[in-house]
Amino acid sequence: MTVSNTVPRFATCTIGQCTRPAVRGLSCGRCKNHLCVKHQSSQFHGCPSGSQASWEKAIDDEVAELLSALDANELARVASSLNGGNPCVFRPGQHLGTGAIMGCANYHGWLDFEDGQKWLVRIPRTGFGTVPADLIEYFVAREYATLKFLETTKVPAAKAFGSGLASDPANHVGVNYILMEALPGKPYYSHEATEDQKKHVLAQIADVMVEISNHPFRLAGSCVVEDGQVKVAEVASDRFINLGRYGPFESDAAYFASIIEQHLDLIADGQLYHTCPKEAFLFYRLFAQNIDELCGDEPRDTFFLKHVDDKGDHILIDDKYNIVGIIDWQFARTVPAREAFGPSLLTADLDCLYSGKAGITKDDMEIDGALRLRGREDLATFASGDELIRRFQLGLPSGFTRAEIRQLTKAVLVTLRPGEDDINMEGWESDEWVRCRDDYRTTQIESLISEQISLQMM
Repeated sequence: MTVSNTVPRFATCTIGQCTRPAVRGLSCGRCKNHLCVKHQSSQFHGCPSGSQASWEKAIDDEVAELLSALDANELARVASSLNGGNPCVFRPGQHLGTGAIMGCANYHGWLDFEDGQKWLVRIPRTGFGTVPADLIEYFVAREYATLKFLETTKVPAAKAFGSGLASDPANHVGVNYILMEALPGKPYYSHEATEDQKKHVLAQIADVMVEISNHPFRLAGSCVVEDGQVKVAEVASDRFINLGRYGPFESDAAYFASIIEQHLDLIADGQLYHTCPKEAFLFYRLFAQNIDELCGDEPRDTFFLKHVDDKGDHILIDDKYNIVGIIDWQFARTVPAREAFGPSLLTADLDCLYSGKAGITKDDMEIDGALRLRGREDLATFASGDELIRRFQLGLPSGFTRAEIRQLTKAVLVTLRPGEDDINMEGWESDEWVRCRDDYRTTQIESLISEQISLQMM
């Protein structure tokens, strides 16, 4: 098949003399190989999936390697200099088991000061994978900038005291890091809350939305610090880390179109959703056909900060369900108002979110009501608008089967065609594939599918 050299790649396949792009997010930590569509198959890649014990050992080894690269004394010296000379020591955070504070993307440790203060150290995980080192550094820079912006608002977030990039010769700590305030509280899980507790949290989120609306930006992108000022530059990836850097954008349409077209290119190039490229391509093509619906009735040229990965556990609460902080701003970006204030992952009905069902939820309407009580009917209109923007934000999680992708596509169709719940998805796919045959990428996808069939017959 013809290999595209124009689509950006995170990594190139490392099997033999292969020059094809590696599938994003699926490099093998056991054999230390980046693998293309062909070499992902069991005919070429024989590493076992492993047991729980082997997975835990791999995590232990990753953390040990990270800590060996970290100069804890230098980190403590830097932190002390940023805190009036107050002495401190670095304490590794728990990374496995109950009480673990390491996430999918970041390792966390503590800085304990002599006067009792405690800071959090946030260090990106850099185990073997396809994400380029410069993109990881951009994540750090933009999260630090986002936190500095939030310090100028009333949004409850941690203060950022300092940061460092591994590539910076002046950074002698040895790793990427952010030093930030350690917030109290526990993660919010809506399924554990009573109805009154949930309403209390959502009312506070409405307050946050009102505050965010008071700080518009002129571009869609990510926050960066330049010359001591927070500005908007390129967007760095998405919450699945499927994309690279792109933008910034002056219009809603340009922002949405760029995200969609990148996905379509990467799918056709074999870098995303390699087991179901046809279904994934049609999913994103459906959004491409409905850019106007994504943008809404009134084109706007102002943008607002959006957390993006707002599933609920990004909210820290106390025992009375008061919000004490909002964390994990790594993938935050400035987005169109429709996305910033529209139906979110936080207010989604999880039983329907991954199904073919769609619609505004009870929690969406709770936010709507809270915003109207605050005199913000303009924001309430977004909060209880149609669910298309939430479906766009959700996207396609990796590892989904054809049937699961079809359900998510059906939910988008139902959103676009209210009342048409009985959709024959196989028939729709067949018809749509014929309609998009003038797109050169369909030929690439058919080649990928033929290759997979051939590999299965080996």
